[in-house]
Amino acid sequence: MSDCKWPEGTCACYALNASKPDPAGRVWMHCEEGLSMSKASMARFVMHCLTNNIEIGQIHPFNYHYPRCRVSATVRLLPEQFATFESKTGGKLIEPPRISLNSSSPADTIEGRAT
Repeated sequence: MSDCKWPEGTCACYALNASKPDPAGRVWMHCEEGLSMSKASMARFVMHCLTNNIEIGQIHPFNYHYPRCRVSATVRLLPEQFATFESKTGGKLIEPPRISLNSSSPADTIEGRAT
């Protein structure tokens, strides 16, 4: 525990645990289209996740003051579950963005912009 620098930053044990792959082989994906803040949409989404061992990370409504507003979510699921997730929930999965703060190589840019 001598390598722990709390509260100045994260300790080495946290960084090691955060970079470990999921033991079940699941990957994090974002769902930013297709979900809405309605009873039907949220019930389909949550029930599908709960009955298929899909971990829900974050759920965020675009503007909760408006009924049926767009909802974005992060989920951790197996790659073979992608198609079923999209067909059962109506949500479209995309890979989360990759950010590299210490790179200035042109190979690490997206359309000329640094990532």
